[in-house]
Amino acid sequence: MKTVWRRIVTIVEKYPVVTAGIIIYLYYLLASINVFRHSGEHQTVLDYVMNFDSLIFLWLAAAAFLQVLRIRKSYREEQDKRREMELLIERQRIHTQLVNDITLMLQDSVNNPLALIGVTTQEMRKRFAVDEDIVRSLDRIEGAMQRIHNTIRDIQVYETQKMVEKTNAQLLK
Repeated sequence: MKTVWRRIVTIVEKYPVVTAGIIIYLYYLLASINVFRHSGEHQTVLDYVMNFDSLIFLWLAAAAFLQVLRIRKSYREEQDKRREMELLIERQRIHTQLVNDITLMLQDSVNNPLALIGVTTQEMRKRFAVDEDIVRSLDRIEGAMQRIHNTIRDIQVYETQKMVEKTNAQLLK
C-alpha cells in the first residue's frame, strides 16, 4: 500500500498540471452526467449554476495546489544548495587548514636554517667587509635566501588563490 501511495505522490509531484486537469475533468464529467440524468426535469439557470459551482472552487484549489508544489520544490532546491554550500565551506576549511599546516611546516623547516644562515652571513660580512669576493658571495647567499622565503610565501598565496577560484567556479554552477 505504501509503495502505491509513493508512486501516486511521485506522479502527482512530477505531473501536477496533468493531475489537476484530470481531477477537474472528472468532476466536470460527474456534474455533466448529473445534469443529463435530470435532463427531463425542468431546470433553471440557478440549477445549472449549482451543478457546476464547485468547478470554480476546483480551479482555485488546483492553482493553490500548483503553487504549493512549486514552493515545496523551491524549498527542496534551496535545502540542497544550502547543504552543498555547507560541504563546500567545510572542504575549504579543511583545505585552508592543510595549506596553512604545510606552509608552517615549510617555514619552520626552512626559515630556521635560513635564519641561521642569515646571522652567519651578517657576521661574515662584518668580518670580511673589505674582501669584495666574499661580499659578493654573501650577497648571492642572501639573494638565494630571499628567493626561498618568497617561494614559500608564493606557495601559500597560490594555494589560497586556487581555492578561491575553485570556490567561485562551484558557486557559479
